Amino acid sequence: MVNDIQNKIIIIGGGLIGELLHLMLKSKGFEINHFAKALKIKNRTFALSPSSVDWLRSLGFPSSFFEALSEIKSMKIFDSSIKNSVTLDAEDVHKPALAYMVNEKDFNVAIKKTFNNEKNFKKLSTDFEIKTEQEQVILKFHNEEHKASIIIACDGANSMVREKIAINPLKHDFKQTALSFELKVKSEIQKQAFQFFLKESILAVLPIRKGLVSIVWSCDYQFFEKLNNLDDKSIENELNLIIGNYYKDIKIASKKEYFPLFMNSVESIFKDRVLLVGDAAHFIHPMAGQGLNLGIRDIIFLEKNIDKKDYMDIGLKGFLRKYERVRKEDVSQMGFLTFGLNWIFSKKSTIVIGMIEKGMSMLNKSKFLKQQLIKKAI
Repeated sequence: MVNDIQNKIIIIGGGLIGELLHLMLKSKGFEINHFAKALKIKNRTFALSPSSVDWLRSLGFPSSFFEALSEIKSMKIFDSSIKNSVTLDAEDVHKPALAYMVNEKDFNVAIKKTFNNEKNFKKLSTDFEIKTEQEQVILKFHNEEHKASIIIACDGANSMVREKIAINPLKHDFKQTALSFELKVKSEIQKQAFQFFLKESILAVLPIRKGLVSIVWSCDYQFFEKLNNLDDKSIENELNLIIGNYYKDIKIASKKEYFPLFMNSVESIFKDRVLLVGDAAHFIHPMAGQGLNLGIRDIIFLEKNIDKKDYMDIGLKGFLRKYERVRKEDVSQMGFLTFGLNWIFSKKSTIVIGMIEKGMSMLNKSKFLKQQLIKKAI
């Protein structure tokens, strides 16, 4: 028999992962108390993996959301010479697409429709405290408190919850800054993404729709300073040197945004009755476009564990340990992959460059290796 506290869950964090987590837990019959800071929706574009899209269908997202998704059927990866390349194709793994592009605004509209306007977040102030007891956890503010079986924190890479419960992240600074914006282009190429591992940067070009692509340019500090001091026309000229064989009439079509790049990991994703999910639990390099997908997989596996019904109280240590074990391998592998690729391709020695060229040639000739890489990503 489930008591009143066991059915109550507190969520802290109001981004996409927080909202998706709320939808999933609500569908399981839990009573949700959701606290979040006001967030401004940005003009970001995300690459959703096929498994993430399938799960969103099961969550009851409106058909209009899926109709608006833009498919990526293949990705071409270049080394620093921009001569050697590997092509990953969805057909290699018998899938309709490698990924699906979605704008953050469209994502939020779909979430709102799925909530049927029943979403009710409470404003989160910074002066909260968390007190854990044997059978419950308490979120305390200056003049009120809320009790639940568990607090689930999805409040981002700089999580306040993680800080307050003293889970210290292991942080690696990539000494890079990512620059992101949209480009208007003319091209016959459709549904193909590009990734360029250059000497001073990693450039990802992701198709949004015909005539529009998303740019994520991860730059070392020196190269970022150079780009940051250029006007739009000069940045367009720089891009033309790299992608001019594939796109014509390049023109910046949105505000440029930038953010420092680092990797966060934690020794444990929970403490007592508090669980970290999404970027609060793991934050990786954006080169693989897997940050949001990792967070969605957190929710998927949390849902699977809940459905097993081994525990009526999901705040219990036994339940959280089971969940942590399931997630650890996936998160560790993706973190290792992005960290390793960034390290390898950032090396400028002729020996490493030669090894990269041979490795890419071998990868491009091996359907099996390409299949394994694609399967991990999707």
